[in-house]
Amino acid sequence: MSKLKQKSEFNISAADTLLKEHLFAPSVHCSYYSCFQLLKYTIKEFFGDDYSTQAVNISTSKQSSHQYVINYIAKELRGFAEVSESQEFKRKIKDLRQYRIEADYENIEVNSDKGNMAFDKANEVRSYIIKNFNV
Repeated sequence: MSKLKQKSEFNISAADTLLKEHLFAPSVHCSYYSCFQLLKYTIKEFFGDDYSTQAVNISTSKQSSHQYVINYIAKELRGFAEVSESQEFKRKIKDLRQYRIEADYENIEVNSDKGNMAFDKANEVRSYIIKNFNV
């Protein structure tokens, strides 16, 4: 198994464990990264852009690595999925990313609701990616 895909699995499992331990802010972090890592893996496995190619493309794109990866997958989805599916994917991953930014950097409380919303969105995104890209 790819190390990045394995990290993705570890992170979704960690998010679940952290939620059970009432550690909501780090659970959001893990939920988001489980998706981000799976998306990078998908770009490699499904589309054939290895990690070094992705790094070069990111460095020349004027986008953050996160924005590049999200936009890459959303663009590819528009090529074969319903427009509404592509938009729904992008909305969910953007929401999840925003939750992660708030949980990691903002001076706010991250409660059970936010932690569970992030975990649910992460599982929806992961299921969608796994199903549509056979990863």
